[in-house]
Amino acid sequence: MKILAAELETLRTRVRELEAQLEQKLEITLEKAVSRLKSRVEAREAHAVATGVDGEERQRLIAEVAYLKAERRGFEGGDPEQDWKEAEAEIDRLLLQGWRKHQEIPRESASRPGSSRRKASRTQ
Repeated sequence: MKILAAELETLRTRVRELEAQLEQKLEITLEKAVSRLKSRVEAREAHAVATGVDGEERQRLIAEVAYLKAERRGFEGGDPEQDWKEAEAEIDRLLLQGWRKHQEIPRESASRPGSSRRKASRTQ
């Protein structure tokens, strides 16, 4: 009986150790997930500020493109998560291209050598 009690206590101790290890791993995993989520939220906020498109509109555009991808293949096969990721990349690329073009317009005319001379000669 004493042997069984000792083995039981050993098992209880081992279970407590395993629980502590599991809790530690869960905390680390949670911290990583929160950090990644925070980075994604910050990136989306920065993206919204940079492109002038809020998160809700961006999500709507992504959903539409992902739906169209699935529709093109007749909703057969494929991976909805992959469709979403591809749509997200496509929308972000398009939004940033549009934003960059918008940003380049004023700089382009101001930084072009001789652009002010050409304007002056045209008005004379």
